[in-house]
Amino acid sequence: MTGLSGAALLEVLGAAATNTGAALLAAALIIRCLHLRWHRTEAIHVLRDGAHCLRWHTTRYEIHEEPWPRPPATAPAAGADVVVYYHSRHPEQWRLSTPHRPAWALGVCGAALLLLGLLMPVFQ
Repeated sequence: MTGLSGAALLEVLGAAATNTGAALLAAALIIRCLHLRWHRTEAIHVLRDGAHCLRWHTTRYEIHEEPWPRPPATAPAAGADVVVYYHSRHPEQWRLSTPHRPAWALGVCGAALLLLGLLMPVFQ
């Protein structure tokens, strides 16, 4: 392998890493933008006739209550705070974990690849 082919290979690998990193960052941004209407709030655990429910205030200052069909094995005491993520237009769509969690992994991998691709020509 001559010096020119090694430099060309490094340039091709750098361009591939840069393009892949930019695509992953764009995908993370799109996923995050698709979940803009999801909000985080504190809900109160309500125990009514043995049924578990969560009650929270929406962004329109309405009290919303939803049944909690599968609480954890060690359910919090009645009146305890629980972090809830809900859709602002459809509060019946809720979850306990952040809806855009995979976007963080895509963003970190994309930033690392983009940085690596931009620094590869410096290593020549």
